[in-house]
Amino acid sequence: MKAHYEIISEEFGKVTLRRRKIAKSLRWWLRENGLPCDHRLIIS
Repeated sequence: MKAHYEIISEEFGKVTLRRRKIAKSLRWWLRENGLPCDHRLIIS
């Protein structure tokens, strides 16, 4: 089973990442800059 992290924002659109640390950092960066985002975990 592989985990993929999907982050959706107006600035970047839909981004799918495999690494948890990178997804977490991107969500943190968006939040720090006041940009709303939605995220979810996809297990395949």
